[in-house]
Amino acid sequence: MGKKRNVNWMRPVLWTVVLVVAAIVLYIASDRVYWDRYLHAHTLESFSEHPYPTIDRLYPQEAVPGVDSPRAIPVATQSERTIRADALEAAERYARSTKSTSLLVLRRGKLQYEAYWEGSNADTPVYSFSMHKTIVGMMVGFAIADGKIGSVEDSVAKYLPEWSDPEHSKIRIKHLLQMSSGIESMQYGDNPFSKHQRRQIGTDLASTALSFDVQEPPGQRFDYNGVNPTLLVMIIERTTGRRYAEYLSEKLWKPLGNRTAHVWLDHEGGLVFAATSLFATPRDWLRVGIMMLDQGRVDGREVLPEAWFRQMITPSPTNPVYGNLTWLGFNSSGAVSALDKGLGRYNTVDQKATSELASRNLICFDGLGGQRVYVFPDSELVIVRTGVLDGGYEDPILPNLVLDGVVTASSASHADTVPAGAPVH
Repeated sequence: MGKKRNVNWMRPVLWTVVLVVAAIVLYIASDRVYWDRYLHAHTLESFSEHPYPTIDRLYPQEAVPGVDSPRAIPVATQSERTIRADALEAAERYARSTKSTSLLVLRRGKLQYEAYWEGSNADTPVYSFSMHKTIVGMMVGFAIADGKIGSVEDSVAKYLPEWSDPEHSKIRIKHLLQMSSGIESMQYGDNPFSKHQRRQIGTDLASTALSFDVQEPPGQRFDYNGVNPTLLVMIIERTTGRRYAEYLSEKLWKPLGNRTAHVWLDHEGGLVFAATSLFATPRDWLRVGIMMLDQGRVDGREVLPEAWFRQMITPSPTNPVYGNLTWLGFNSSGAVSALDKGLGRYNTVDQKATSELASRNLICFDGLGGQRVYVFPDSELVIVRTGVLDGGYEDPILPNLVLDGVVTASSASHADTVPAGAPVH
């Protein structure tokens, strides 16, 4: 009889275990793509192993159509070289020592240096990481110029009715652009059930983004958060009635004269990973930098509205070295630059800066692992550097090496400072 009681007691426990296991299996089966990504493609180590992840990384892609013949970038002749050869050689040594995949240096409209390593070449698309965020910032400006978004002062609830509650509706477009929305801070870890994990690799980014609660009043504190650009892309698509990639192609990519690029999507026909994941070649990124150097113009023609360009590089109230999804190296109060503090804010692979930036006048596209577009307006200089995640890249060593070699009008009168001519590879 005792054995019978034990069996009777164990039967409901066993059924409970069976039901729990069955529920877990069904839960996993309901979103197999997510679990496949989680098991194979979510770690930083996997990015290090695949410095050029594309469609084989389990994410569908959407093309950002470019032009058939990319806009030419003039290469400096011997007499047009305006950066000392020894400075470019030092920059190359540092770039190679940190597993850089590309280094391009342009000054006064002429390409002074171009080289590729680690198995890459001029046709290799770069995984942008957070450099994409600054592109999203530009696209908001286009939507405003087209009258699709009213103003940066508009409540997000005007475009995202799901956030019409009293707390979320206090968030304005400008708060998303300036990383001061007040929503829950990003968290990193390996919990597959966390919305923070789904924010990075999930199959329904829109629902995940809308699930983030408000943790503090908007506009009070700078908090770097990848959900903000995701929400902005949702607003762009809803207001324009266009796919983000299509709108990006029309407004920016083709006018720049860039080649076809690609973005990752959460699922086929779904939402773009707006915080990362714009694939373009280093030369394409260089053309973006040249446009910013020319204050939004391409070959003398306005592409990015000048007023929006100015707004993008205006220091935000909560961070003097951050504008509208754009890092800055200067501000009116003379605060230290982002590079001085180190653009590696993730406490993972990027390193903190060990020296000061040589020029405060900087506009910077910043991606994890040292993906960079540096624009120095005072020096008429654009630098593109890309590389693998585990290279140990440190800001601001490389830009300082190049800046040290800039030949000014006064120094050019001395024969020993005129560059001997570093080759463009």
